[in-house]
Amino acid sequence: MNRVLSDYLAKKDYKKVAADCVEWIRSWFLENGPDSPAVIGISGGKDSSVVAALCVQALGRERVFGVLMPDGVQKDIEVARHLVQYLGIQSAEVNIHAGVEAVKASIAEGMSGASFNTQSLTNIPPRIRMTTLYAVSQTMNGRVSNNCNRSENYVGYSTIFGDAAGDFSPLANLTVAEVKEVGRALGLPNEFVDKAPADGLSDKTDEDAFGFTYEQMDTLILTGFCDDDAIREKIERRHAANLFKLRPMPEFNPENGKE
Repeated sequence: MNRVLSDYLAKKDYKKVAADCVEWIRSWFLENGPDSPAVIGISGGKDSSVVAALCVQALGRERVFGVLMPDGVQKDIEVARHLVQYLGIQSAEVNIHAGVEAVKASIAEGMSGASFNTQSLTNIPPRIRMTTLYAVSQTMNGRVSNNCNRSENYVGYSTIFGDAAGDFSPLANLTVAEVKEVGRALGLPNEFVDKAPADGLSDKTDEDAFGFTYEQMDTLILTGFCDDDAIREKIERRHAANLFKLRPMPEFNPENGKE
């Protein structure tokens, strides 16, 4: 980790950040579902692991339910299974592959065999996963977590109505580096905190897809520092292009013909 980012992180007490987030989750549920469980999509990566661990502390393990959703064969599914066992939470494993393929086939048939571009194919599974999460959640009057972090949100690395959806969002204002610090403060094993971030769909890590590292992006977000102008421009270009994902949906106002 570069010195600028490490110095920034050293100034914060992440045990306090974790404790404050636990209290925020507890308060949110008191207002929005005092008897409801948190329903969390579990990938085994740092984000879902940290959210699940925070919810266990806030609500108790009996009110946290994990949903594992491989699309066919998921090579790292054992990490997700291990997290569920480690935290001692109830869970269900729902393979979404048949649903994904059925949606693709139905759209192709309905559009007379039109071909899909890479982006449309990539975004179908996250939306099927969110449909699955809400279906599971509604069977138990649950509340669905959004596991996106600040770094992913900054460059729009999420799917609208897919992983960008949810009822509460504990990590939205924490960068990847900060999420890891919270995970360590919670005592999570390294296999969950330091697992290479990947979407689980394209066989690429997030950083492969970006063309820059989370460390470079987090340093820029948190401190404004970037020692590579080309990387800075690439990050900010992605940010500008995806701002629409971060803003509330525009609404037409018939009173003035504007928003």
